[in-house]
Amino acid sequence: MKSYTKTDSNTSSDSESDLEFDSGGSDLEKSLGGTKTDSDYRKVYSLRFEEDGVLSDSTSLSCKQKSFELAISRLYGAVNLKEECKIPYNMIEIGQYLALSDIVCTATDYIVKNMSISNLAENLSFAIACEYGSASQRIIENGKGILCANGWEQGPDTWDGIPTTIAAEVLGEDYFFVPTEWDRCIFIIKLIERRLESSNLEDEIDNVAPLKKVLNEKIHYCHIPPDQLQELEELCDINGENYINPHVLHSALWQAVQLETLISRAQDSPHLDNVITCPTPPSMNHKWFKVPSKDETLSGLPKELDVLLSQSLSATAVNQLNSDDSKTTQGENNSFNTDEKMFVWTKIPPFRFSISFANVSELSTDKRVYGKTFWYAGSYWNLYLQKSHIQSKNSYQVGVYLHRAHNGSSNSSSKSGLINPDIYANNVNYKLLPKKYQRQEKILSYQTVPVERTDPNSSEIYGNRSNESTLESLGMNMIDLSLSDDSKPTAASYDRTSKAMKRKSNSMISYEDQRNAIKVYFIIFTPSRRAMPTITSFLSVPNDFSKSQSWGWKSNNMCVFNENGTFAEGQDSNLKFMILLGNV
Repeated sequence: MKSYTKTDSNTSSDSESDLEFDSGGSDLEKSLGGTKTDSDYRKVYSLRFEEDGVLSDSTSLSCKQKSFELAISRLYGAVNLKEECKIPYNMIEIGQYLALSDIVCTATDYIVKNMSISNLAENLSFAIACEYGSASQRIIENGKGILCANGWEQGPDTWDGIPTTIAAEVLGEDYFFVPTEWDRCIFIIKLIERRLESSNLEDEIDNVAPLKKVLNEKIHYCHIPPDQLQELEELCDINGENYINPHVLHSALWQAVQLETLISRAQDSPHLDNVITCPTPPSMNHKWFKVPSKDETLSGLPKELDVLLSQSLSATAVNQLNSDDSKTTQGENNSFNTDEKMFVWTKIPPFRFSISFANVSELSTDKRVYGKTFWYAGSYWNLYLQKSHIQSKNSYQVGVYLHRAHNGSSNSSSKSGLINPDIYANNVNYKLLPKKYQRQEKILSYQTVPVERTDPNSSEIYGNRSNESTLESLGMNMIDLSLSDDSKPTAASYDRTSKAMKRKSNSMISYEDQRNAIKVYFIIFTPSRRAMPTITSFLSVPNDFSKSQSWGWKSNNMCVFNENGTFAEGQDSNLKFMILLGNV
């Protein structure tokens, strides 16, 4: 923390690092520094500005002196917001030092209001480096909210300078916007790659340790196809070390097999019997995932939202819906009530994906717009959006619906609505794969491989329609994945793995859930338009999904429309959603 240290009476008054003021002798002023007395017996206080024991440079000193003068002016009723907003960091420092909360709040409000991707690194570094209580926390949480909503699409370069601890917290969140689990994994690897290349040997490990922890503990690898898991196991960093522990990837394969086994044994029952319900929380020795026990709408900045979600997912299953929000399927409400507090959880990670709908303000009312289709647990899923006009209130509302498609074809969706364009087809994240380092002590040469994206309507729908047994097809993949400790991939092997990105996924897990109705819970997250950068979440208890059935939410919390149904000027025309769903 930058401090203001008092000088003794022998300190020269014309020192560049001293600030003098005379006083009428108030207790506050007496507490600020050392004193000396002039010929008229007026007390003069001198402050010496230091930072970590070193005198501040002239620019820093000038800002500190200016902030002090502005703070003292406030005590006498003279508020100069224009000048205070030019040096918000210094105003927070002096406000904390003098215990003037109004100064701290004003400066923090200015920082938060003007936060953007371009200045996030500077703002977050300031908040992390100096413990300024609620001011630092507000800056951090607002920064995390921006990163969750917009961080991925800006590419890895824009994360340079973002404190690693904050980056790690954001990247593991369910509400971090990233199209697929694979994209999340590759993005984290690229961040690690950049930080290792720019780090000194002394701080390399500490600089990326939180990111590697996310890679090994927060990614749902069981929903990534086996051939892509093999690519991940072959990737290593500049030091020749695996980004991901092979054991984590192998466990994910078996978890995928377990899920298929549960589905194949379920026969005509919509339940998989993979949910545990009990009045006490499960053991912390195992990783587990909470299942919503009530339909609810929650909103907040990341830390606040995490607390609300934790409380909701462990609370009584009483339906407490916001009056402006309603969960529907085919126009019907679904609700239940129970007074018993229960913990509901499963060991199988939920499936996650994200969608950004383009030009929402220009959508025609009551016209559906479908996002791309994803395959998960033997069923095909997509999200669709629908804008409606509420005549009684002369306002507009958006409904978002999770849809269990009859098959993986986009034609069925296009018959009843529009197909959302692939906004990120040419995004910077798809330009290059991570660099290919050999598995050895250190190497200075590497290869970069351009990524060729496949048809957006087929790349996410992984799995061909062969009759080959999943276990049989996994047999070869399990062998391929089990690389020995002394194996060193060659350039040829890297060329081979890079081609996996270009071919259609004909070796991936392939099966269909033949049940007409299945039980699925889901949570839909969306960056709020009413209180940016907060995030709104819509929690839905397990519901029966028949083929071609949808469950979703209508809410006034998603968008703020003008009277003519368009967005306010300056608002992003696209609307983002981060979806989590689990088959139970």
